[in-house]
Amino acid sequence: MGDDILIYEPTERFSSTNILYGNHFRFHIEALPDLTFFAQSVVLPSILSSAVKRATPFATVQEVGDHLEYGTFDVNYRIDAQFKAYTSLLWWLQGYGFPHSYEEVKQFRETRSKRIANPRPIVREVEKTSAILYILEPDTEKSIVEIQFSDVFPVSLGQLDFVTTSTDAAELTTVVTFRCTVFDVVPTL
Repeated sequence: MGDDILIYEPTERFSSTNILYGNHFRFHIEALPDLTFFAQSVVLPSILSSAVKRATPFATVQEVGDHLEYGTFDVNYRIDAQFKAYTSLLWWLQGYGFPHSYEEVKQFRETRSKRIANPRPIVREVEKTSAILYILEPDTEKSIVEIQFSDVFPVSLGQLDFVTTSTDAAELTTVVTFRCTVFDVVPTL
């Protein structure tokens, strides 16, 4: 991931009139596989290119910048009956967020380090992970495109509404907001 450069080859003539539907996807986050089944929606991050101002005697000219900044991305998901995905995300946030003591941070890093292939992972590897959004062909599990996220970590965990006044038993859902360093779009067909 990240080593392959996406080469864009424009078509000479537009040949496909098929539409891509937004409900054919699967989201997988390496450090939190519990979330995969319960993900309801994924909103890709915005991408912002910087512009550099170049002064001239007559006007300031905007030039193309050389850095991209990726915004946050949201995953809306259902709460599982064992509350596992929510508590895993909470533990992750508290693990790097110094909630009560340095001992908790140490335990977080030790536990996460055991799940990483590198025998001596650096802090960045412990606190971040990778994720893939698979865009699927309709009515199949065949991937059309993979959107591969690097250096993923949660920055916000949404609220949960427990309500006793409703006559219907509504499913609990919430949203988790992630940050990433970069994402790559990789065609798989």
